[in-house]
Amino acid sequence: MQLVLFGALFPPQWLLPYRTAMALGLSPAAVCQCFTLVALCTSIADPNWINVQNGTDPHGKQLIYGVAFTLHAGQNLTDTAPLGGPNGLGMWLLYVLAAFSYASVLASGCSFLLDFLGVGFTHSRVVASFHVSTVVLCLIVLGVAGTCLYVIEHNVQNGRWGSLWDHPSTPPYGLQTYPGESMIIEMLAILFSLGAAAFSLRCPPEPTTPSRYLSVESEDGETEPLIGGLGEQSAETFPTEQS
Repeated sequence: MQLVLFGALFPPQWLLPYRTAMALGLSPAAVCQCFTLVALCTSIADPNWINVQNGTDPHGKQLIYGVAFTLHAGQNLTDTAPLGGPNGLGMWLLYVLAAFSYASVLASGCSFLLDFLGVGFTHSRVVASFHVSTVVLCLIVLGVAGTCLYVIEHNVQNGRWGSLWDHPSTPPYGLQTYPGESMIIEMLAILFSLGAAAFSLRCPPEPTTPSRYLSVESEDGETEPLIGGLGEQSAETFPTEQS
């Protein structure tokens, strides 16, 4: 964050053409993408993507699966039964979920940073492609999470309940599998990313051109410089030497 603020206050030479665009404030697409980035980071930090617990015992055990579970998969081998084991389909789906979650954060961060720096004023298609890519990655994350939820529920119904049930001689009852709050936050991220993509495609920022001097010849043959700015053009007459 400190680097972003420093770059906004003291932009390098290659960002000078975008200083006017940056001074106008954030575009609607950048604002939506900012909320998308916050929601994605929150969903990753929250470990509860999928929850499995015994509904008949309010104080019973419960298992929580998500992106954080994959970071400590080596220490959670006893809780991988609903996933199909350490090498089961559910475990591999969690790895895919983590990979696409971090990819969506990277795409969202790049989209917001490019829009914040004003690159959309000259390369609107590039910025719009990043916004659309963020939407696609978020949808993939939600699809993988839903598939993993289905696999876990199927495994629990087939007797792979692991440490959730302490009486292996009797079948379990009351085991519930439902999505956690991280999946709901992911849905919010999809809504914000859709808004960002819609704004970038329907309302692209107008292209700007850097200021330049144009030579205009008056009626008496004298040459007067014309200053072309961003937006309106203003003309100034400078004293010229007559030959």
